[in-house]
Amino acid sequence: MGTKAKRISCFISFVLAFALILTGCGGSAESGGSGEANAQDDIVIAVAGPMSGNGAEYGKAFKEGAELAVAKFNEQGGYNGRQVKLVFGDDKNDPKEAANVAQKLASDPKVLAVIGHWSSTATFAGIPIYERYKVPMITPTASHPDITKEETKWIFRSSTTQDMEGKNLADFAVNKLNKKRIAVLYINTDWGQANASAFKKYAEEFGAEITVYDSYPPGQNIDYTSALTKVKGTNPDLIYLGSLYNEGILIIKQAKQMGIQADFMGSATFASDGFLAAGDVVEGVYLDALFYAKADNERVKTFVEDFKEMFGYEPGYFNALAHDATLAVLEGIKQGGPTREGIRDAMEKLNGFPVVTGEIKFDEKRDDTNKPYYNLVVKNGQFVLYE
Repeated sequence: MGTKAKRISCFISFVLAFALILTGCGGSAESGGSGEANAQDDIVIAVAGPMSGNGAEYGKAFKEGAELAVAKFNEQGGYNGRQVKLVFGDDKNDPKEAANVAQKLASDPKVLAVIGHWSSTATFAGIPIYERYKVPMITPTASHPDITKEETKWIFRSSTTQDMEGKNLADFAVNKLNKKRIAVLYINTDWGQANASAFKKYAEEFGAEITVYDSYPPGQNIDYTSALTKVKGTNPDLIYLGSLYNEGILIIKQAKQMGIQADFMGSATFASDGFLAAGDVVEGVYLDALFYAKADNERVKTFVEDFKEMFGYEPGYFNALAHDATLAVLEGIKQGGPTREGIRDAMEKLNGFPVVTGEIKFDEKRDDTNKPYYNLVVKNGQFVLYE
């Protein structure tokens, strides 16, 4: 071989070797790549929720809460001058769509963390995918107790569990409202079953009698006559609804039309302007929430002012929860750097991190167990503190 040919051969060998090195450094799609942002790029985090369909109002609330948190973070310089960018995934509150959204987000190495999903059912669908790709996911709202486990290392929750809320609501009903005969109706979903079960357990522990414990199928245009006929026959002094607010409105309206004389209570899912829009139908209904826009709290006041300045109206419950989950991710970026593992590790160490709804302190399952509830009642068409 001549000198020139040898030089060409050596050059080709060098190029091939360099290409192999580059290939070896790149992460596979299955592992999610390196999960590290390039030094000059925006830092990308995602919001996953029902951006369309029946749950679109919750997706909108997620989007707004996250946008406010990111806007404030970027105004303060971002991460070493780099801006955080939000992308969005529409799961339509459907488990199949949620799995598709999770796959799309998790397999994109630019996406460093996910805020979502809204419902427990949708969140369950995404969990194995986020775990496989090693993407930190924090749900602001999914409250089924099995969402977080010690062995799932990448899943966080910044709201409370059904067990925590069930205990608070049962205490509210039995010990504060002195309700001793309680009927329980709930939607037959993962969330509804866990919600009703927790309330029933603690209500009985506090000394109440559960006169009816019955479920109804999810979906629109459901006739609740059969379940309410059972309830009416037991003459309860309170009906607890493990329902979403739109179903709750229909059940309360139908119960009143049937002449049922009982008070009503629901969970924080009732904490919506859509619930208040039902007017006299929901007057006097009891509920709880982790956020109350009129609370005498400086962090709440600042959040309400900032939100109104950005969007032109008062924030709601789900705006606040999504905002706080986003703050946890942003603090993870700040403390751990813009990598998936860095964010995860830093979030695990949060201890008393101040947010609108209290302070975030994750336990061994990465649940936030440090949130106080507001006990509320609908009075004159508004949510007010029960005193």
